[in-house]
Amino acid sequence: MNLSELLNADMTTLARMARSGFDWWVRELEGLLPAGLVRGRNLTAWHRYEHGAVTPASRAGVDTLVIPHELCLVRTLSLPRLPLPDLAALIALDADRIMPVPADSIVIGIRTLGPADEAGAAVDMVRVQVGALPIVRAREIAEAAFAAGVSPARIGPLDAGGEQLDFDLAPAMRAAGLLPPRPAAARFWWTVVAVLLLVNIGTAVLRDQQQVSRLQALVDAQAPALNAVRRIEDRVIGNAHLVKALNAKRTEHPPLRLMAAVGSVLPDRAWIQRFEWDGKTLHLSGYAAPGVNVVSALKASGLFASVRANRAEALAETETGRPFDLVLIPRGRDGE
Repeated sequence: MNLSELLNADMTTLARMARSGFDWWVRELEGLLPAGLVRGRNLTAWHRYEHGAVTPASRAGVDTLVIPHELCLVRTLSLPRLPLPDLAALIALDADRIMPVPADSIVIGIRTLGPADEAGAAVDMVRVQVGALPIVRAREIAEAAFAAGVSPARIGPLDAGGEQLDFDLAPAMRAAGLLPPRPAAARFWWTVVAVLLLVNIGTAVLRDQQQVSRLQALVDAQAPALNAVRRIEDRVIGNAHLVKALNAKRTEHPPLRLMAAVGSVLPDRAWIQRFEWDGKTLHLSGYAAPGVNVVSALKASGLFASVRANRAEALAETETGRPFDLVLIPRGRDGE
């Protein structure tokens, strides 16, 4: 094949060529190895049962034994969605109807294939592939595996993709006494994994609780400062409300206009020391020169509905003049 044909080849052709090249390379490497190191004629990723014998896998640690598909009876059923052990028990009870041979003459393996397209079904259904192997052939496979020194954990034919088993016959073969039970070491290590998982979860929970405790201690340590800040904040908010109220009162009752009106009617030689306006009443106090009557002047102005002394007793006259302390109620709004 020249370069042009190689560039124009499709992916299927390229894959076949790559596989052929890889197989050739493996055969060449196998020819370089000592005969004692080569387990079989061909390298294989799984243990294989062919022609009454088991060919071990090319690498250690493989626990899958692949058998030819034509040795098995296969049916696909639609069954209610159940856990796999419950499906296996249901199929075992109805094996005489499902398979054309007696149930005690076969071993059965199952595999779920996904949801079943059952229009109008009242329950959720799944497609289940059921495979059966004659118990006589299963015994031959078990004896061949023992003779080859193989202890498989899974036995069955490969699916169409060649990546996984169509169904697993090993559990049924163990139940029939054809295979030894799984070694306790596997259960031990699974137990160790479960214990370590629980320890990991417990450690994570404990560390989380410790972090929460440290955070709580930090919050408690900052509580006095936080309380002081909250008191200051409350005081600032209270002052802000007070300032807002005062501003609203000043906006509603501006004192400058009333102050100008009082200044326009206050007689000459009268001085105000205190001017207090709360929006309703006006409190004036100060001094007036001898002979100046502040009360009469304010009453005569007509700006005030009421002009009265703030004290019952009269204030004594001093060198600076006669003091006055008056309470006035303006007419209208702000003395208008």
